[in-house]
Amino acid sequence: MKRKQQGLIAGLAVLGLLAGACSSDSESSVTEAPVVTDAPVDTEAPVVTEPNADGDLVQWALDYTEGTAGMASGDSIKIGYVNQEDYFPENTIGINAAVEFINNELGGAAGHPLEIVPCNIVIAEDGAKCGTEFANNADIAVVVTGTILVGNKELYDALNTKKPVIVGNGVTADDFTTPAGQAFTAGSPGVVAGMAGFVVSQLGDVKNVAIIAANNAAGQAGADLLFKPVIEKAGIAYTFVGVDDTATAADVASAMTAVGAEAADVVVLIVTLQQCINVYDASKALGIDPVIVATGLCFGTPMTDHLAEAGDGGVVPNNWYFGGYGYSYFNPDYESGMQTYLDKVQQYGVPSPGAANLEYTGFAGPSFANMMTLAKFLNQLGPDALDYASIDGKIRGFKGPMMIQAGPLDCGKQVILGLPIFISVCGSQMGIQQYKDGEWLSIADALNGKPIDATKV
Repeated sequence: MKRKQQGLIAGLAVLGLLAGACSSDSESSVTEAPVVTDAPVDTEAPVVTEPNADGDLVQWALDYTEGTAGMASGDSIKIGYVNQEDYFPENTIGINAAVEFINNELGGAAGHPLEIVPCNIVIAEDGAKCGTEFANNADIAVVVTGTILVGNKELYDALNTKKPVIVGNGVTADDFTTPAGQAFTAGSPGVVAGMAGFVVSQLGDVKNVAIIAANNAAGQAGADLLFKPVIEKAGIAYTFVGVDDTATAADVASAMTAVGAEAADVVVLIVTLQQCINVYDASKALGIDPVIVATGLCFGTPMTDHLAEAGDGGVVPNNWYFGGYGYSYFNPDYESGMQTYLDKVQQYGVPSPGAANLEYTGFAGPSFANMMTLAKFLNQLGPDALDYASIDGKIRGFKGPMMIQAGPLDCGKQVILGLPIFISVCGSQMGIQQYKDGEWLSIADALNGKPIDATKV
């Protein structure tokens, strides 16, 4: 069991990409990891449907945060914010839009405006640097992360027991196993296990599965330890092939042939966005139309743009299934807060430097939700109880509901595939949606009342 857990931790480095869509405004985004966000990026602004007018959306936020309508004033409460900005600028869009909304319309938090103190990660050493700076800064009340690929352990080690931590959109093993804080989502472990459960129980008579994953130790371990055990237990045969992040469409076509994608009942994708695009192109070149179950890594403006350039249209490939957190940017509902988020990120969000469009999907949504949830905690505590123990207790004791995350939370107690190692994961439910003929369909998610609980897979 110990060796299995070590392998699983290694595999999480790539599986963290499943948590949501990557930034789509730079070429570097294709190397990023997913969400469990759960809908593709589009270049058009979302439509917030009636009858929920803007006042109702603000009221949802006031109820959620337990705030007071109006503009905040007075001294600010400083929030440390750590992100790898070159790769994941959409986190910052969500964070800043939430802070503007909270300060301008929800009375701030604990009667004070929030102020973001950013620290950017570029190299691994920056993790320790950011963590130490925030740990030693008495004015920092809480630290919230966006998404970082390097320096995670060093960051958490520096903050552990010194500052309360909300883990944003984790992509590494340390994000899911750190004792320093909590992540209010099901995370990648929940999404991958949930995808396997979906294939086994809801796709009909599946006899064989082709798995295409990143061609590295982490990708292999993730497929081996989070996906394969579920289908093996169900008696489903599978083949596996790894593809390099730098593979071409021709390389991917060869890999798909080698893995028997043309004959497989289901093809599962645990790869980067560029390789999702290449799978689409390779399928066309091979003249096959496989059933695809993909992670949120296959969402993104590059995919949408590629489909347009190919003359095919659509936001993502037609008929593909996608795993996510149980709600949808493109089927927005009122109760989860998705409609409020979409309205307010359009109002307060600012495009990333050099970007033509506002990236409001991907990691932006969960980051916005994290700030709203933090405001709730601070409002509940009041301005005279914002010490480490009080805020940390609120974070660890949060049972939900969490904005735009399906299901209740049980922080630090999620056991997925029998492994009790995910001590910073709070959520367990995920969702499956399908993009079909220009529409998003709820297959098994919170919108149709059928989310998949990864702890029961």
